Order: sequence, then C-alpha cells, then structure tokens
Amino acid sequence: MGHGSNDKLYITHTEHSVLGSHSASSGFKAKQEAPHPGARTPFDCCALSFQPFENPVCARNSDGTGNVFDLTNIIPWLKQHDNTNPITKEHLTPADLIQLHYSRKASGEIHDPISFKSFSVHSHIVAIAITGNVFLAESIKGGKDLLNDVAFKKQDVITLQNPHGLAPASIPSQPPSSSTKIAKAVVKPSTTQVAAVKSKEATPWNISPYSSGLPGASLTSTSVDPNVAGGAASKLVWDEEELMFEAISNPLKGKGKEKDVGKRRAYVRVVTSLGGGSLNLELFCEKAPKTCYNFLMLAREGKYDNCLFHRLIAGFMIQTGDPTGTGSGGKSYWETPFRDEYDLKGAAKHDSRGVLAMANKGANTNGSQFYITFKPAPHLDKKHTVFGKLVGGEEVLTALENLPRKEGTERPAKSVKITEVIIYQDPFEEYKTRLAAKLAKRAEGPKTVKPEKKEGDNINWFGVKVGSEATANDKIVDGGVGKYLNLKRAQDVSDIPSDEPSKKRKLGFGNFEGW
Repeated sequence: MGHGSNDKLYITHTEHSVLGSHSASSGFKAKQEAPHPGARTPFDCCALSFQPFENPVCARNSDGTGNVFDLTNIIPWLKQHDNTNPITKEHLTPADLIQLHYSRKASGEIHDPISFKSFSVHSHIVAIAITGNVFLAESIKGGKDLLNDVAFKKQDVITLQNPHGLAPASIPSQPPSSSTKIAKAVVKPSTTQVAAVKSKEATPWNISPYSSGLPGASLTSTSVDPNVAGGAASKLVWDEEELMFEAISNPLKGKGKEKDVGKRRAYVRVVTSLGGGSLNLELFCEKAPKTCYNFLMLAREGKYDNCLFHRLIAGFMIQTGDPTGTGSGGKSYWETPFRDEYDLKGAAKHDSRGVLAMANKGANTNGSQFYITFKPAPHLDKKHTVFGKLVGGEEVLTALENLPRKEGTERPAKSVKITEVIIYQDPFEEYKTRLAAKLAKRAEGPKTVKPEKKEGDNINWFGVKVGSEATANDKIVDGGVGKYLNLKRAQDVSDIPSDEPSKKRKLGFGNFEGW
C-alpha cells in the first residue's frame, strides 16, 4: 500500500507529506497554480473556433509551447489580420504552420501511438516539429520518433498541453537576445541594495501593540498565504490622524495645564462680503477634533473662499460652506463623509447664540457645510456636531440675520459670500511640528555628552597628578591628603649603615650535625 518498497498497510507521515504530495496545503497550491479548466482549449479543438479540428496545424511559440488550429480557420484569419497570431499577437505566416498527425482509434478517440493511452484533459501532450507526430510526453524519452524512426533534439519538441505544470519536455526555441541580457544585468541588485534590504527596518512610530493575526491564521488555515513575518512586521499600525485627534482631545500633562484649554483650540476669522465684516470663531478642537481638522484643512485649501450663505432662517440659523452654492454639494477633506462627534465625552451643545455646527443629511454624513445659530437650539443636540462658537463679530451676525429673503425660499435676496478664512491658531499644525521634531531627534540617536573637566579632576587621592611619573620623593602637589605622606623626619642611628659585615641568617635545617 505504501510508496516505493514500503510494504506497510498504511501511509507513513513522510509518504503522506513528501512522496505522495498529500500535505494539507499541496492541493490548494496546485489548484492555484494550475489554470482554470475553462481557460484551456480542449486538446481536440481549434484554438480559434473552439470546434473539433479536421486538419490540425500547430503555431509554435517562442517559449516552446504551441497552439493548435484548424487549417480552414487560421488561413483566413492570417489574411485578414496581417499575419498575426490570434493567441500571442506575434508575427505568424502560413509557412510557419506545422501539420500535425494525430492517431485515432476506430471510435475516433485520439490516443498515443506508442502506449495506446487515450488523451484526456489531464494528459501531457507534445508534438515533434520535424515529423508532426503527436505523443504523450512519456513516450518520447528516448529522443527518437518511433513512428518514423527519426531522431530529434529537445528543441524540436512542442508542448501542446501541460495542465498540471509538469516539467516541460520542450525548451524555448529562441535564445535570449543581447537586449534581454542587458536588461537582466540592469535589474540585478547591487551589493549596497542587498545590504540595505538585509539591514533592520526602522520601526514606525505609530505601531500598535496588537498583531494583525496573519502569522497565526496562515499557520492554521490552508486558504491563507503563509506569513512568517515576526516582530514589527506583523503588528498593526495606528492611523496617524487618529493618534493626533486623541492627543488633542486629551488634556495636557503638567501642573495647571489641564485648565489651559486655549492651547488646544483654534481661532479663525471668516471674512464676509457684507461690508468687509468678519466673524471671529473659536473651534473646540478638544471636543470635536476630526470636525475641526476638516474645517481647518478645507480653509487652508481655499475651499471656503467665495462660498455663498445659501440658507437663512431668521431666529434660527444661517448656513454656508457649499462650493456649488446649491446647498446639496460640498465634500469633506477626505472626499468622503465622516463620522459625527456629538456623542463624545464633553461634547458641546446648541445652548447659546453663535453656536458653530456641522450640517448633514443624516447620521455620519458630514461634509463641508456648516451653520451658525441665532439662538439656542437644543432640539439639534445629538443630531449635529457642535465644533465652535462665535467670539467676535456679533454685529455682523445680526446683519446676516436681518438680510431679506427671496419669496417662498430660504435663500437671501442679497448674495453674501465668504471672502476668505484666516487661521490665527491651529493646534494640529503645532502637533505636527512637535512630532516632526521628536521623530528627527529619534532618528539622530542618543548623543554622548562628555562631562566637563573641572579644576582638580586630574589629581588622585595621594595628591599626585594623574599620568605623571611622580614618586614619593618627588615634589608633592599642594592639596589633598598626600601632603602628609612625604614629610622629612630625623634619621635614626639604626638606619645608618655600618662597615661591619652582617651575619647571614641560616635557612633550613642544615646538615643535621647537631642531632
């Protein structure tokens, strides 16, 4: 039952995964690599008409493969399309066609003339260019056409069907040109590029502590491509803008900085065409960061310039921000509608006159249009995102409220536009500047600061200068404990050397004479 010489009654693990290609992922890989059956032309049909052929001919390709056509179909095609191969779009003349000779059984079924095996969609079919005979690939291993007794080379073998991607029995007929060699030489990476690839990639600053889960999924599922990336490569990456919004929303750290919300808010001036009057607005960036960022970025791009105040309801609000002036246009900075922020902690309310809020068509459909209220509107809470208020230009807001309207509409009778939007303070730009400086400092790496030398640092505990060859009898440097170590004292009598020879002290046991 086993493979080869194995006579066991079961398939071992090695036979299951290696010899028999029965591993868990081999079938899936083979299914991916093999072309779809519907994309292949049947081996007994013309590649042009998809009908069974009667006079088969082969058009040889440069990669050693070939396409089978019916002679009655390919000749008219070549005449009408200036000798162009219908499959590869390469140049093809009638003289390049090779007549094929198929062997058929009495029933009309095509088979191999040597082994008499019938052809099927799983057969590896080849043809010999010099004879035109068609065989199974396993029948031409001797290098001789056994029907005509003609020897052939591997360059003469044309692969007509190889559905399972087996080792090709043919080789390309055209050697690589010099231009191809030059191209390959250019594509070859240099040693510096290889070293750069092998070097450790920098970890992105916005990487998250959570994994994408792909390594684990590829380990347990055969339908997921293998993923062996580890470390930072398998981690998720936070969106940079969302990290910025979170940083602006959170209070600043430090003593007394929690109360300093002015640094987390933006201040802009909306200049109108109504006598040059302006509306000074304060944006609550800490309460609606994404909405404020959208407003500021659109203002920087000039999207609010020349926008009409297209809707006016006295005693309620005035609306603008549509570049088309119709009230139905206007896209966000991201070109797509973005989420509401009225449900965030500490969200502002429609609780006074001069409230700045986003206009929308429903939940999470914010674009570029906004409105300013003329009085409190608590019924709009939890429906529209409030992201600022009026802090200057009350007389301009009153003048806008008193504008006449066209009869039967909510459009002002006099066209009033936004001339420009001037930004005085933008916490998002300040955040980007701080982040850029932080990343630049991180890229430079830690700096080694050498300690400053002070007077006396080069004097050791004995008062000797470090690095000098001073001895105990040399001149002592003033200062330190060492000044007491070399004081001159009176020389004792016992220290004066005498002329008498001193007796040598006996060492050891001697010669044992006294025993």
